[in-house]
Amino acid sequence: MGRSSKTRDFITIGFALFAMFFGAGNLIFPPFLGWQSGSNWLIGILFYMAIDIGMSLMAIIASARIGHGASGITEKLGRIPSFIIISITCLCIGPMIAIPRTASITYEVGFIPNFGDLNSWVVTGVFFLISWILSIRESRVVDIVGKVLSPVMFIIILIMIIKGFISPIGEIAPNNDVYTAVKEGSLAGYQTMDMLAACLFSITVTSTIIQRGYTDQKAQFSLIRGCGLIAALLLFIVYGGLAYIGATASVRVDAILTQSELLVYLSGLLMGNAGRVILGLIVSFACLTTAIGLLTSIASYFEENLHLNYKMLVTVFAVISWIISNFGTSVIIAKAAPVLDLVYPVMIMLIILSLFGRFFTGCHVYRFSAYGALAAGIITMIDKSFLSGTAAAFLPLSGAGFGWVIPAVVCGMIGYAIDRSQAAKQ
Repeated sequence: MGRSSKTRDFITIGFALFAMFFGAGNLIFPPFLGWQSGSNWLIGILFYMAIDIGMSLMAIIASARIGHGASGITEKLGRIPSFIIISITCLCIGPMIAIPRTASITYEVGFIPNFGDLNSWVVTGVFFLISWILSIRESRVVDIVGKVLSPVMFIIILIMIIKGFISPIGEIAPNNDVYTAVKEGSLAGYQTMDMLAACLFSITVTSTIIQRGYTDQKAQFSLIRGCGLIAALLLFIVYGGLAYIGATASVRVDAILTQSELLVYLSGLLMGNAGRVILGLIVSFACLTTAIGLLTSIASYFEENLHLNYKMLVTVFAVISWIISNFGTSVIIAKAAPVLDLVYPVMIMLIILSLFGRFFTGCHVYRFSAYGALAAGIITMIDKSFLSGTAAAFLPLSGAGFGWVIPAVVCGMIGYAIDRSQAAKQ
């Protein structure tokens, strides 16, 4: 394989990874994070990127090493626990969180600023009717529109970022609370759910790499690392730029705004009414293509594993998503946080262990570390839902959003000791 061919593959797959992670729904988090963090916006966005893009790329690499996509990562838990964790993951990036959020963001960013306070049930109902029709028929229009919208949306956001650097909105508020910036950046990274999506769609990425002639694992890892750096650089320009713009509004904007409201407000300040209209249209169409892609993918997964009717699944998921979308983006994000606190730590531990699988011969290290992370996640979820953040305080690093790390590592070490003991007896 020639040098020019490798360079072309790096660029092509790198931009493909960027397009996969660059979703309209993700745009609402960086400005809000910058606004919250003030002078610590860079620290916050780096932790956001580490959880969002860093762990997503690790999931793809782990999948390339093991094969079988998400099931390859979770199989050491056992057949039933593996199916349960993947099913929960599908529901998170499907009808419970991600799909409803596409419609609520469409309503809040695309319609309210440009058409006034329309009935949300009607707007989201039309949104999901279109999604349902195109998901049932699996129209190529979605692929064509999606390929056009990503570059256009990137250009518009880039113009907005350049304007924000040339003419800052205001001063950046001083903030000495680094710990909170770390925590909020990590939690925002969870909310993107890109890592969960990468676990499910990683088999498609690795298949593309193999089709291009990279059959050796070392060559695959090298390509993914290089492509990942390209994607990460482009995403840092977008997300870092938006976080900076949010930080420049940290003094000027003192009202309590939601993530969607802040993005709309900032786009209006920087690009005027015309820019806000264009941004609203692009985000709305991009959210529509995302919803259709998720509906078809999740319905296909449950059709294959539960042998249910595909059209029935699309219909049920669309209706559930429609109902949840009318709670509003900020409510969906708030209600999603405890669930993601439960799922994300388990998947992170499994991905990391899968990357170093050659050092672990048994299953106990996987299971114990996952159960340790799960136990800490359950404590955190109950704490956030019912106890207002008091019970989880005894978990080390909980203040920064990493209360699951120590329990997962300690339990994993116990599991590793059991595996070594069993191996020595054989």
